[in-house]
Amino acid sequence: MKTLEWLRDQPVYLDFRWTTREGLLHAWRRRRLQRRILQTPPVQTSVRGNVEVRALTWRRDCLDLIWALKSFYHFSETDYPLLIHDGGLLDFQVALLRRHFPDATIVGRAEADDRVDEILRARGLGRCREYRSLNITTRKLFDFFLLSSADYLISIDSDILFFRKPELLLVPRGGIGKNRYNRDQGCWYAMTPDEMDASFGIRPPEFINSGLSVIRRETIDFQAIERWLEHPKLFQDRWVTEQTLHALCAARCGAELLPDTYLVSTEPGLSVDTVCKHYPGFFRPLHYEEGMRRLVVMGFLDRLRRAEMSGATRRTEPVRSF
Repeated sequence: MKTLEWLRDQPVYLDFRWTTREGLLHAWRRRRLQRRILQTPPVQTSVRGNVEVRALTWRRDCLDLIWALKSFYHFSETDYPLLIHDGGLLDFQVALLRRHFPDATIVGRAEADDRVDEILRARGLGRCREYRSLNITTRKLFDFFLLSSADYLISIDSDILFFRKPELLLVPRGGIGKNRYNRDQGCWYAMTPDEMDASFGIRPPEFINSGLSVIRRETIDFQAIERWLEHPKLFQDRWVTEQTLHALCAARCGAELLPDTYLVSTEPGLSVDTVCKHYPGFFRPLHYEEGMRRLVVMGFLDRLRRAEMSGATRRTEPVRSF
């Protein structure tokens, strides 16, 4: 009994149990494909700038994040500063991320806890402190924006792949008029729009998905978030509260949904116009079987390796479309 209790605290055992639920053969094929990204050279990024890329990841999504970020930087042809937030990484995975993104800042959990807690305490945001402690995904709201001084933040989830240049995520010299979010498959909020209208006097836009976005930092109002978190229903389904709070902020400052070429879907299918695809879900088989395989067929990995062999620090020609 004690042995079983000890095993339940071991990440390797927990990951093995998770893998067996997926199926060993499928898991082996997925892992073999995932690891191909490790044969590609590191991505050079800027150290500072008025537009940042931020991502939150943990041990089961570490390899997926490398695919997400390398495909973003490859197709966007940018060198925006990169900050990766630790949502539960092992030490060797932190080293792996540092090797593939040597100029990135890895924001450790303990460091972030101390810094964000200090900021929230100083501002008297007790409900924000309480909610942040309930769910690791809230770091995409509190930590991303409280620890940044950039004008704009691009948020990218680990389960997203890019296939073309994401023009609508890039910030021109004059800035963008409205924040931009992925369009979700449904309206996944902690409260219905009618309930938020009745409770807060705000009717947020429907279908916001916070997994992929470009947001002006100053539009995230933490004093307003503190007031909204007074409503008990926001705590009942804490897994979608972060997205709900983004929707409420979007209603106040203005937001627009990215077109369907920036796809969120659990169904198969990539068109010639697909810019990127977000593969939500627990095992996400299409993320590997469709998305990563399509990138391999497009020559994505080969182009990254050839750029290193030629001594180029960044790509100068696009990957052929599909």
